[in-house]
Order: sequence, then structure tokens, then C-alpha cells
Amino acid sequence: MDAFLHEKPVVAAAGMDFEARLAEGPGIKTVFGQSRCKYRELLYKHARAGACGIISFGVAGGLSPGLRPGDVVVASAVITADGISRTSPAWSASLLRALPRAHHMPVFGAEAPVMTMLEKEALWDATGAAAVDMESGLVAEVAAEFGLPHAVLRVVLDPAERALPKAALAGAREDGKTAPWAVMKSLIKRPGDLPALLRLASDARKANGALLRSRQALGPLLGFCLLETGELALNVE
Repeated sequence: MDAFLHEKPVVAAAGMDFEARLAEGPGIKTVFGQSRCKYRELLYKHARAGACGIISFGVAGGLSPGLRPGDVVVASAVITADGISRTSPAWSASLLRALPRAHHMPVFGAEAPVMTMLEKEALWDATGAAAVDMESGLVAEVAAEFGLPHAVLRVVLDPAERALPKAALAGAREDGKTAPWAVMKSLIKRPGDLPALLRLASDARKANGALLRSRQALGPLLGFCLLETGELALNVE
């Protein structure tokens, strides 16, 4: 088993470098960044090289009105514009055993940032997804292509009733690292974003703390368990 896991790691797909650092560990390969083209290439590269499975790991925007910053979501499915991809039942069950307070609901895999309250409300009404991020859809795509089990663990950052300030988006570099100078430059142009940015910073502390605690609870391989031969890891509608 140890040799198998060494040869075939779990791939952890995050958006930002701090999320990837939390996910790191023996037997885990991390992917992060904000360029969808490069991100897809990296996921395909790791899948071709051999992987046990892929997990989408990090923070997300809240869509369900009941979720608060720091709430954990273990996805039952990933919804995209192209359809619904069911997550691995066994892997999801493993995550839920480690995180019994997590919400087991679908997430939406977006292709662009979902910034406004109106966008969030529309997605909630149309899909019933608990949260939205930009990595889970690509994870589901690559998992389907290679027949790999996939899972999603996301922590709510911005709740449904709050818009994301444009200054926050300015700070996300293509390589997945933050650019404080870009945030400051954006604030000079849009000083009205400051209150929302300060509130987001407070929410981020809650979300990042919950993500760290979740990672610690999952232990090695991010809750992955070897699936029985013949289990259907994917069910795409």
C-alpha cells in the first residue's frame, strides 16, 4: 500500500498558494494559481503521471444564505454550466467522518469570479449549490477524463449577503500569490472599497482558521481512502 501511494499521490487543487501550503504533506501533489489555462494543464499533467484521486481544497464564496464565514462544505456534487459531476461517495464519507459539522451539499464550479450579491442569489436559486469556487469545476473535468475519484472540501469566506470588493480581486496574482501593492493601488482608485475589504479580512481569518483545523483533522492524504475495485467514482449527468 505504501508503495502504491508513493507512486500515485493525491492531487490537491487549490486557488492560492496559502491554501496549497496547508494541503501539503507526504503523498500529496499540489496545484494552485489563477490562470485557468495553466491550471488545467497542470491538473492534466498530474493525472497522466498517475494519481489516486483529486481533491478541490480551499476557501469559497457562500451561496446558501445560511452559511457563515468559516463554515465547511464537503461537496456531494460539482455543478457547472456543462452538467453535474457526483463526488466520490467513499472519499466524501471519509471527509464527513473527520468533519462531522461540515455541510454536505453541492458546490458550483465557476469559470470567473462571482462578485456580487445578485450573482450569488441567482446561482443559489438556479442550482441550490452551497458555495462557489473556480477550481472544483476543473477538478471534476479532469477526474472524469481519467476516471479518477474526486472530492471537494471548501470553507466559506464571503457569505451570500456580501459582495466581494474589487480591491480584493486585484490582489490575486496569476501565480496564486497575493500582491498587497495591487490592493493598495486599487484602493487609491476606489477608496469606498475599504470597509468591505476590512470586513473581508476579518472573514478571511475565520475561513483560514477553519481550513487549517480541517486539514489537521483529515490527516494523511486529505481523508483519501483506497476505494474498492469497481466502485463508480464518477456519475456525470
